[in-house]
Amino acid sequence: MTDKVALIKFPRGSFDHEYSYFTDMNDLVEGNILVVPTSNSYSIGVFSRYSKSKIHMEKAEKWIVKNISPDIKAFEEKMFLGGFD
Repeated sequence: MTDKVALIKFPRGSFDHEYSYFTDMNDLVEGNILVVPTSNSYSIGVFSRYSKSKIHMEKAEKWIVKNISPDIKAFEEKMFLGGFD
């Protein structure tokens, strides 16, 4: 399957709690904004770190959908440069 998992924090929940997600993305950096599946929908989470810990690996059940940090950066650049006029 995969040799590591991504640990994700949710800003609206307990921000100190990390949730395990499978990923095939090797270039995530702390603070990346990610779309992830949750119990009945999708949520925005913040990448914390990678882990190879057995405990974290066993808790992962779902996969990260997408890293939206590049999309947000492009949107903010367009917004600040007046691209919506």
